[in-house]
Amino acid sequence: MERLFARLEFLLKPILAALLGFITIGVFIQVCMRYFFSASFLWGEELSLFAFIWCVFLGAAICSWRHTHFSFDMFSGILRPRAAGVQRLVIDLCVLAVTLVMIVKGWQYSNLSLKSLSPALGITLFVPTIIIPVSGVLMTLVCLLDIVRDFRQIARGERPVDASGAAPPIDFTA
Repeated sequence: MERLFARLEFLLKPILAALLGFITIGVFIQVCMRYFFSASFLWGEELSLFAFIWCVFLGAAICSWRHTHFSFDMFSGILRPRAAGVQRLVIDLCVLAVTLVMIVKGWQYSNLSLKSLSPALGITLFVPTIIIPVSGVLMTLVCLLDIVRDFRQIARGERPVDASGAAPPIDFTA
């Protein structure tokens, strides 16, 4: 599974770079058109917005894989190893609940937007919204791997290892 996510990240990075390029070019064209010609293309704003939505949700999936989302860990350093593992497990279970809601509600939202067309590009709004459940599925898979890791660490009585590679928290009980 680790190799699958590494390959997936390898594939997603160029997609994210292309989307960022679309955003940059779209906004640049819009600014130039408005500044120099007092007019703009209707499609430029929509294209930039849709690319931004995809960047956010694909980036969130990669951050889940790398464990680089913002988090507080002030208690894990003062808890005993097993208690810190339970704390990490509870956090991962909460994240799992959120990602499952993302999948279900994102899918419902995407299906609602299936018949709606974007005003400028004329594409179905399913295209920009389908990334919500797709990203939720990717984050759910990462979360399930984390939960398995948490159970193993709790069973061994080990302190949770930060999967991002950051330094472990200071142990104030020693």
